[in-house]
Amino acid sequence: MEYFIKKHQCSFNLLVWCKTNPTPATNGSWLPDLEYCLVFKGKGTPKYNDGYEFKSKFFVSGINKADKDLYNHPTIKMLKQVKQHLQHSCKPGDIVFDCFCGSGTTLVAAKELGLNYLGFDNNEKYVKITKDRLNGCDQRGNMNLFETDFDKVQKEHYEQMNLFEGETE
Repeated sequence: MEYFIKKHQCSFNLLVWCKTNPTPATNGSWLPDLEYCLVFKGKGTPKYNDGYEFKSKFFVSGINKADKDLYNHPTIKMLKQVKQHLQHSCKPGDIVFDCFCGSGTTLVAAKELGLNYLGFDNNEKYVKITKDRLNGCDQRGNMNLFETDFDKVQKEHYEQMNLFEGETE
């Protein structure tokens, strides 16, 4: 926070996700019923989307069990909430950067909103899940025909085949 606030004079907001059904195992600690998201805004950055429906900093919902099962990620976020955050803070042409993209929820939200996006993760399993998800495919290989970029999927398939064949020679 010091880097953003002192060095770059950014303002910040704290967004909170209050889970109505957190995991009950706490090992003597507090319930994991809250998740936080820090949003930094650079000095002089213009305001976007003043719509009332985008301004809430407090969200209440259950854990995202359906997407957790679908994309096999233990801390997957709610696509609806991430899209709302992006709609409040981005304008067309902006780049959304997620340096811990996990299963790719933020990148999918950016794609659906027509924003540019860039994501990283150090777990190859989640990088693959994110790529598949951006191409309309879940962890079981099921494709959403309305969101699938078939040319990209075919190209990646052939690239993987060539890599695999190269390793066996």
